[in-house]
Amino acid sequence: MLQRPWWKACPSAAWVERGTAGDDDAAKKEGSKSVWALDRRVDPLLGRTLPYWPEASGAGGPQTCNNSPALLAEHHRVNGAAVRTRFPPEPNGYLHLGHAKSMNMNFSLAFERLAAAGAPPKRRETVFRYDDTNPEAETKEFIDSLAKDVAWMGWAPVKTTHTSDYFGVFYELALELIKGGKAYVCHQKPAEIEACRSVAKARAALRALEASGEKPPPQVVEEARVCEPTAHESPFRDRGVDENLKLFERMRTGVCPEGECTLRLKMDATAANFNMFDQVAYRIKHCAHPHAGDKWCIYPTYDYTHCIVDALEHVDYSICTLEFETRRESYYWVLDALDLYRPKVFEMSRLNVSHVVLSKRKLTKLVDNGHVVGWDDPRMPTISGLRRRGYSAAAVNAFCRDVGVTRNENFIEYARLQHFARADLEERAPRRMAVRDPLPVTLTGDASHFKGYDAPNHPTDASFGTRSLTLTHNVFIERDDFREADDKDFYGLAPLKWVRLRWCACVRCVSVDKKDGKVVGITCEVGDPGSDPKGKLHWVSDADSTPCELRDYGHLFRVGKVEDDWESQINPESLVARKTALVDASVGSRPDDFAPVQFERLGFYCCDPDSKDGALVFNLTVSLKTGDVAKKVAGVSRKAEQEAQAAKKEALKKIPPEELFKTAEAKRLYSAWDGDGVPTLDSKGEPLSKSLIKKCKKDQAKQKKLYEAGKK
Repeated sequence: MLQRPWWKACPSAAWVERGTAGDDDAAKKEGSKSVWALDRRVDPLLGRTLPYWPEASGAGGPQTCNNSPALLAEHHRVNGAAVRTRFPPEPNGYLHLGHAKSMNMNFSLAFERLAAAGAPPKRRETVFRYDDTNPEAETKEFIDSLAKDVAWMGWAPVKTTHTSDYFGVFYELALELIKGGKAYVCHQKPAEIEACRSVAKARAALRALEASGEKPPPQVVEEARVCEPTAHESPFRDRGVDENLKLFERMRTGVCPEGECTLRLKMDATAANFNMFDQVAYRIKHCAHPHAGDKWCIYPTYDYTHCIVDALEHVDYSICTLEFETRRESYYWVLDALDLYRPKVFEMSRLNVSHVVLSKRKLTKLVDNGHVVGWDDPRMPTISGLRRRGYSAAAVNAFCRDVGVTRNENFIEYARLQHFARADLEERAPRRMAVRDPLPVTLTGDASHFKGYDAPNHPTDASFGTRSLTLTHNVFIERDDFREADDKDFYGLAPLKWVRLRWCACVRCVSVDKKDGKVVGITCEVGDPGSDPKGKLHWVSDADSTPCELRDYGHLFRVGKVEDDWESQINPESLVARKTALVDASVGSRPDDFAPVQFERLGFYCCDPDSKDGALVFNLTVSLKTGDVAKKVAGVSRKAEQEAQAAKKEALKKIPPEELFKTAEAKRLYSAWDGDGVPTLDSKGEPLSKSLIKKCKKDQAKQKKLYEAGKK
């Protein structure tokens, strides 16, 4: 491959061909050659036995992906001690949580799993590639955002490349395909191509029915058009080489208008896999490219370029999500047709997270239709949105590592991501106090109480130091922390009831000021109640507080599993902006963007870039505990929540352990169980991972104890 005429002009030639220079024998054994020698009957990236050998694409067999000995030897010589993966997002939007999982796999987890399988890479190399073949959907904004997000996530690619940098190579390879009779210029319109595809699908269905001995329905026979042998093919499929070369040159030079014709690959129009139905390799677009400029008016497609760049960059593992599994056949067809090196291909399940959408098409629509204020809106599951909401790269990466990699369909609760945010922020966020809905409080009492009090900036880490809180005669508490009628489950302030102002003195309400039936202020006396009260309220004083806006963010969607009618499921209350909030002035006049802070009893927040001196804005990252932050202030009774938990526990006591995973709710997740009632297959019949089965067994053991306790 390295001897081909176009190789010296190939962008990767400048960096990929480093050979084995400096690699000792031990390094060679731990590099690219060692991962190719792994027995693929046990997948090293999944750690489980495969029902088939996925790289088996021809006579070369699964250990070679049908590479010739010469191609494989060349690849091992080029990569030496390195094992190479790639992260290839398209710059037609911002990166999101699904990309974070992919980055974690391609930059880290894949290498760790290879090491666990007995092939520890001496050099770990990941290429960050802009998969930029669609100039109409890609912009400089998106290109810049991808680079920023990859760096912020902490990943350091060995090289950053653009698919568009290879446009010249793709063109030369297209000429090779035309000359070899493997590509042709087609003048069919999209509707005509789809009509031929429908005939091909009907014929594939007809063959399958006949092979099984079933009588095909008349509709299938009619759609198959069996009396027209070539009805499934383009009428331009058998054009001669010279005519195709001339027409392709007309496409390249801009003579042909957009939509007049395409260059298609002459694959297998009769295959059961419809990704082999003569894919389009080039289309005409008279527009400039955001990276390549205006040199080209024909642009290659993803299906044509993706596999070629993997080969040219000598990637060992081409890792993608399961929807690309059916494209594996076409992936290898292109490389076989061009006699290029064939990487190993690995598919993993997509990341699905509750209360969000991870479809770039839907995320684009959220932005374009004004449902959010931009790609970095804190409600968005984009990396930029998470950063603006206050999530750290460490928390997002920890979440991705915890989710792991599987081929089984998964659905992850958003609360799992929040857990890692809390764990991260608990360690590094200084404590301050803020009041979302201020209620004025006038304090009276002995002058000795009105002074400065020291409060710790962190409950367990003394290195954070302390801050001084000044108790004045005028302070503010949370409006929800006061009730005119007390209740035994209420720990807030009520008439003649003692509470403690956090890190400070005890007060009790002696009078209430009302206007038009609404409480507009209260008067409290400062004193000694004799014992420490249960209620401890956050507060700010008029001397040490500054106005701010607190933006309390909830889920963008009202439902966990967002359905097809997704726009109707958007939560209209996903943002509550509290523009009259007050914050402890010790936060500073203008904290750094995204600087974290815990507002005691409210949640973890971060400083928003919209902040200005004297007009601070803080975004709610995550509440202190799972659930709506509004339910965690002292003004709301905990009784209902406790009763619900108790009822759930009582219901569980009646379920035998062997039936735990066979309830109506569980049967939506699992389809098969072993003799002990432990699930073995998910709802789609895919085997569960070893770790999930292990977790189920632990849950069943806990249920056994609970069930036996309920029988006593």
